[in-house]
Amino acid sequence: MEDKRTLLAFLFIGLIFLLLPYYNEWFGLNPKPLPPSQESVPQESVPEVAPVAEEQAEPERTRGPESAEQLLSEGEGPAPIKPQAVERVESAESPVFISEDRVDTIVVQTPLQRVGFSTKGGTIVSCELLKYRDIDGSVIELLPPTGRGLGIHLQRANYREDISSAEFVANQSSLQVGPGEEQSLIMVAQLGGGRRLEKVLTFNGDRYGFDLQVRYEGFDDDTEAILTWENGIAFTEREPEIDLPEMRAFAYINEERVELKVDDGESDELEDKGLLKWAGIRNKYFLISCVPADREQRSLVVLQGNHQGANLLPDYSFQVGRRLERSGSWHNTIYLGPLNYDELVGYEAELEQAIDFGWPIVSQISRFLLILFIATHQYIPNYGWIIVVFAVVIKILVYPLTHKTYESAAKMQELQPKITALREKYKNDNQRLSRETMKLYKEEGVNPLSGCLPLLLQMPIFIALYNLFGKTIELRQAPFILWIQDLSLPDELLIGGFGLHILPLLMAVSMLIQQKMTMKDPKQAVLVYMMPVLMIFIFWSMSSGLVLYWTIFNVLTIGQQLLVNHFKKKAAPSST
Repeated sequence: MEDKRTLLAFLFIGLIFLLLPYYNEWFGLNPKPLPPSQESVPQESVPEVAPVAEEQAEPERTRGPESAEQLLSEGEGPAPIKPQAVERVESAESPVFISEDRVDTIVVQTPLQRVGFSTKGGTIVSCELLKYRDIDGSVIELLPPTGRGLGIHLQRANYREDISSAEFVANQSSLQVGPGEEQSLIMVAQLGGGRRLEKVLTFNGDRYGFDLQVRYEGFDDDTEAILTWENGIAFTEREPEIDLPEMRAFAYINEERVELKVDDGESDELEDKGLLKWAGIRNKYFLISCVPADREQRSLVVLQGNHQGANLLPDYSFQVGRRLERSGSWHNTIYLGPLNYDELVGYEAELEQAIDFGWPIVSQISRFLLILFIATHQYIPNYGWIIVVFAVVIKILVYPLTHKTYESAAKMQELQPKITALREKYKNDNQRLSRETMKLYKEEGVNPLSGCLPLLLQMPIFIALYNLFGKTIELRQAPFILWIQDLSLPDELLIGGFGLHILPLLMAVSMLIQQKMTMKDPKQAVLVYMMPVLMIFIFWSMSSGLVLYWTIFNVLTIGQQLLVNHFKKKAAPSST
C-alpha cells in the first residue's frame, strides 16, 4: 500500500512539473524579456516615450496578477522608466480586456429588427423583431436575459483562448438602416502579439439578420476560430408549453438534418465535422442560425442542450468552427427572424429545412398547401376564410367518391336480408360463408370497403394541415371571426371564468348529426354516440384552424347527405 502511495506521489509531482510551463503561460507568469529597442533607448529620449507608455499601461495595471515593480525587480535603470516600458510590452502581447463600467451597447435598427451589440466580446445581447408582438403587445425579444451570441473562442491544440471579455471598439455608437439600404458596423479587437480581429456586420434594411465578416491577421496556421451562441433562445408565446415542444438545437451538415433535443433533467452534446450549410436553435416560430458563406469547406459544428436544475427554459447552444490562416477573412450569414418559408428559401442554403413538415410524403403536401395559402392570402386577407374555401374545394374534389360511398352504403342496406340468410345457412362453415358473401357482393356490384376510400384520401391532407397550422408562423395570431382570434392555437371562450373550446364541441355535434343520418342498423347506436365524444378529447387541444377545417367539412357532408336524400325521395315515385 505504501509503495502504491509513493508511486502515486511521484506521478503527481511529475505531472506538476510537466504542466508548470503551461500554467505559467496561461496566467502570464513567464518572464518577458525587454526588447532591444527599449533597452537601447538613451536616457534623454525617455521623456518622449513615457507619456505614451503610461496611457497604454494604465488599464493593464488593474488587470495583471503582478505589478510592474515585481516584474522589474531584477532590471536596471531608473525606476520610473522601466515599469512604463514593460507595461507597454505586456499590452502588446495580451488581449485588451474591458471592465464592466466601460461596456457599451451599440444599437443597430432596421425596419425589421433592433439588434444590440456589446463592446465586451463584440457579442449580440439583444434582438427585437419589430414586426412581431407577444400576447401583451410587446415587441418580440429573441434572446433570454443571459443570452449572448457570436462570441469567439480561439482553439490551439489543447488550449482554448476565450476572448468574450476582450474589448471590441466600434466605428460608430449606433446605426440606423432604412428600407432598401445597406450599411455596416465595424468592431475591432486588439488581441496582443500582433493579432487583430475585426467583425464587419453588414445590415440590409429589407432582410432579417446580417452578414458577418470576420477579418483577422497575425495568427498562426494552428488556430481554429469557434463562433458560439450561448444560453439559448427566449420564450415568445403566451405559455412556455407552446414553445417547449419545438425548442431544439440543430444543423444541416453533410446533406442531412441533425438535431439535439433534451427533456427535463437531461444534458447532451452532439459534435460533427463536414460540409455545413447551417446550424442554429429555434423555438416554435422563430430561428437563430449561422449560415457559412463557403459551404464547400469543412466546418466543425457542436450542438449542446442542458435542461437540468430548476430552470424552466432549456439551455440550447451551438458552435461553428473553422481553421484560420495567418491572415484572411471568414464569411457567415446570421439569420435572426421568423420561421417564414418564403424568407428562408431566399437564402439558398436549405434553411427552410428548419421547418419540420413531417414525413416525406406529408412534407411535400404541407409545403404545397403553405405556398397555396400564402398565394391565396393576397386575394383573401383572412386565413380563416381561406380554410373555409379550402374545405369547400376538397369536398368538391372528393364528391364523386363520397357519392359512390353513399350509393354503396344504400346497396349494402338492401343486401342485409340476403347476407343474414347466408349467415344462417353457413353458420357452421366460416370459409364457405366468406366465399358466398364475396360472391354476392360481386354479383350486386357492391364494394364493402368503398366507404373507407374518401377517409383514406383525406388523411395525408389532414396530417399536412396539422403540421401547417401548428408550425408555420403565417397563422400565428391570425384571427378569424368572433371569439376565434388565433388560428394557430385552440379557440377559447371564457364562460363563467372557465376557458371553453367551442369549435371541438361544434365539430362533435356535426359528426353526431352526420352519423345519425347514415345509421341504418340500431346496433350501431353506441358507436354513433361514442365517436363524437372521443373526437372532442382528440381535438380539444388542437389548433382552431385544423378544427375549423374538420367542422366545415362535416357540415358540407351533412349538406351532401341531405341533397342525396332529397333526390332519392324525388326519384322514388317514378320507380314504382
